[in-house]
Amino acid sequence: MIKILLLEDDLVLLESLSEELEDEGYSIDRAKHGKELLDLTYKNRYDLYILDVHVPYIDGVTLLQELRSAGDTTPAIFLTSKNKESDKIAGFQAGCDDYLVKPFSLSELKLRLQALLRRTSKAKLLEFDDISIDTQHHVLKINDKSRLLDQKALEILTLFIAQPNAVLTIEQIIEEVYADKVPSNTVIRVHISKINALFLQKRIVNIRGVGYRYENF
Repeated sequence: MIKILLLEDDLVLLESLSEELEDEGYSIDRAKHGKELLDLTYKNRYDLYILDVHVPYIDGVTLLQELRSAGDTTPAIFLTSKNKESDKIAGFQAGCDDYLVKPFSLSELKLRLQALLRRTSKAKLLEFDDISIDTQHHVLKINDKSRLLDQKALEILTLFIAQPNAVLTIEQIIEEVYADKVPSNTVIRVHISKINALFLQKRIVNIRGVGYRYENF
């Protein structure tokens, strides 16, 4: 079932949108303000965000900027009464995938959601030798056995399988995977250990004094 996180501070609209989308078969979590939405994104994974822009505590544009900076690539659509070209440009620069101006029809919203989900569902599955990675749901499948990955571990593994046999330094991994907040070397090593624990035999091996390399056995 498609899981959607809906942010809207108009409680009547929040309720009506939720009911309509649930009738369409979507699973809906609701947030009335920015802090509540952030809390939900820490606890759950979603297939799509629907974000009002003018909400209490943290506005929708700032929220999406923070999520994108943290590596969250979940598709997002803004719902807003701001219809100037500059507003739309700001929305897309923040990382939204679509922008719908209020008032809007429910039929149009449903069509846009369907189109966005179809578009973003493509290229969500990465395949390499005996493994596949569902980047939308953070699932690693090895020989038909599924295992969950957190966002950063997924990005690190994807980085390695995109260039097998290449030796990557920790500095290169940090540069490719972390946009702003730079982690310690220990954090990277922990992620690599977690990735290796998913396999029967280590895939990301340490090349002493140089870095790490992905090897397929």
